[in-house]
Amino acid sequence: MPDNTKKNTVKRGLAYKLIIYIFTGIAIIFALIFLYNYSYSKKIVEKNLRMNAKNLTGKGVAQIEKILSSIQKIPDNYSLFIESSDFSKEGLVKILKQELELNPEIFGAAIALEPYFYSEQEKYFMAYYFRGENGIELKYMLDDTFDYFTMDWYQIPKELNRPDWSEPYYDEGAGEIIMSTYSVPIYRNNNGKPQFAGILTADISLNWLEKFVMSINVYETGYGLVLSKNGKIITHPVKSLMMNESIFSIAEAQNLPQLREIGKSMVRGDEGMAEVEYHNQKNGKLSWISYAPIKLNGWSIALIFPVEEFMADVNGLALNLFVLCLGGLSIILVIIILISRSITLPLRQLSRVSQRIAKGNFQVKLPEIKSKDELRELHNSFAYMQEKLSEYIMNLKETTSAREKIESELRIAREIQLGMIPHTFPPFPELSEIDIFATLKPAREVGGDLYDFFLLDNNRLCFAIGDVSGKGVPASLLMAVTRALLRSVADKDTTSAAMVSSLNKSLSSDNESSMFVTFFAGILNMRTGELEYTNAGHNPPVVIRNTGEVEMLEMTKCIPIGLFEDFIYTGSTWKLNKGDKFFLYTDGVTEAENSEMELYTEKRLMEILTANYTTSPIDLIHALEKDISLHVDSFPQSDDITMMAIIFNG
Repeated sequence: MPDNTKKNTVKRGLAYKLIIYIFTGIAIIFALIFLYNYSYSKKIVEKNLRMNAKNLTGKGVAQIEKILSSIQKIPDNYSLFIESSDFSKEGLVKILKQELELNPEIFGAAIALEPYFYSEQEKYFMAYYFRGENGIELKYMLDDTFDYFTMDWYQIPKELNRPDWSEPYYDEGAGEIIMSTYSVPIYRNNNGKPQFAGILTADISLNWLEKFVMSINVYETGYGLVLSKNGKIITHPVKSLMMNESIFSIAEAQNLPQLREIGKSMVRGDEGMAEVEYHNQKNGKLSWISYAPIKLNGWSIALIFPVEEFMADVNGLALNLFVLCLGGLSIILVIIILISRSITLPLRQLSRVSQRIAKGNFQVKLPEIKSKDELRELHNSFAYMQEKLSEYIMNLKETTSAREKIESELRIAREIQLGMIPHTFPPFPELSEIDIFATLKPAREVGGDLYDFFLLDNNRLCFAIGDVSGKGVPASLLMAVTRALLRSVADKDTTSAAMVSSLNKSLSSDNESSMFVTFFAGILNMRTGELEYTNAGHNPPVVIRNTGEVEMLEMTKCIPIGLFEDFIYTGSTWKLNKGDKFFLYTDGVTEAENSEMELYTEKRLMEILTANYTTSPIDLIHALEKDISLHVDSFPQSDDITMMAIIFNG
């Protein structure tokens, strides 16, 4: 009996030591992993927050600027239309009403002219169309009760000689909404020189801005806000702060010097992430602020990130990991004590089955598990995985087949589109007077750029380049229509202005989609070097002299085709000397972006053209393609790139 007791005591002692040594070692490892994981996870979350916050604010700025830019184009284009009109009162009012009728996003539009514009007895003339209770209403300001000459929306763009956005304001009595005004200077031709005539405005409601900013998801209670150029709060979840407070008044009232410094940085147009102990105005939570400028009008957008919320995942992970560690240690302790072959055998069987599943045999039979424990759950998980993998493989095959069909059709569409434009070079080997080379590189499978050239007779070459608004299939269809119409309207007795006017009339008719084409058409006399051309809102071409001088043709005031059916296009002339080159391109060249969002720019274009002024058209364009590729550095192409070079040999 004593011997048996001693034997049992020895067995318990060895088991106890084994349990204590293994369990303590594993517990220390778990503790170190826990501490390292928490520290590392916190750094990763903060790093990702900075990156995501920058991306989120950047996307917000891009979306806002996209909307503002589209709104700006409306009065910008109408100002060109007005400048080409006769400035009659009836005509101006008609154009103003049309601007409001065709653009529902504009709340009101006004045209205000310089003092005594019409006569010495009429000092004031301002017409204002707005959306009232009875529809579109007209209001005149014709006396000194509304001295608009001294107002910011009139004075600032006049003095700056460029369009300008006003500070947001609350429109009492009319819209009862927060609005902002975009003002565009208008000029009248006075003996060949532009003379300031007045201001064209477009009033827009900022309700869309508030809704957009409120729609930005910043965790659970975070939010976004927008400040004006002076720091006034335009949008905020606390309505009482909107248009009544600025970031500086809040900083002063709450004695928050950190917030004041953030406001200064935002007003300066800086971009950044403020990791300060700032308690936000919505719920008082400790927060970080990410902000970026809206460069289009000088406003700023800010996103408020509550610290406890963006750290919630780290804290939750730490708590879960702690619980898992305790559970794991408990399980390990039980396994050390109760480990047996009856547990490891089914695991080995499942392991062998998983290897066969990994090789693609999804129908393999799983081993039978009778116990209702974790092994049974693992068995069920494997069975579920088998079923879902089979479904996934089947769906993947169907999806891959459909995608390959779409890609094949788009490739065919691309081949058809590129086959429509001239692609055989040199195109006129029998003509020694000229040499031409052109290239078109769509940003997608199909694009909206186009170019064309053909002979009108033995002495004259007609050539053109264009860029359709928009991207993808709709733009490619309009490109094909434009190119076909160009060939149909061109004849030996026509002029470039007549061709462009005919194209504009055809494309403007029933243009419900409001798509348009920037277009340049030219007719070159191959004997004399006389060039007659019309530029409809396209990038100005470049003349490369045989002496190495490079100059860009001045922009004309002709608008893109497809907007207004009755717009009158005018042509211009230029004289090419022997050895001169004529280079045309689309905005995909100068606006090619790299990963830092830096544009290629006209300056760099002119430098490459100057450096290669002695090369042939094909070598010139290849040099540009190489330099553009060097600039973008494999960054995805965002717009179609089209170039054409013509040399006049005389």
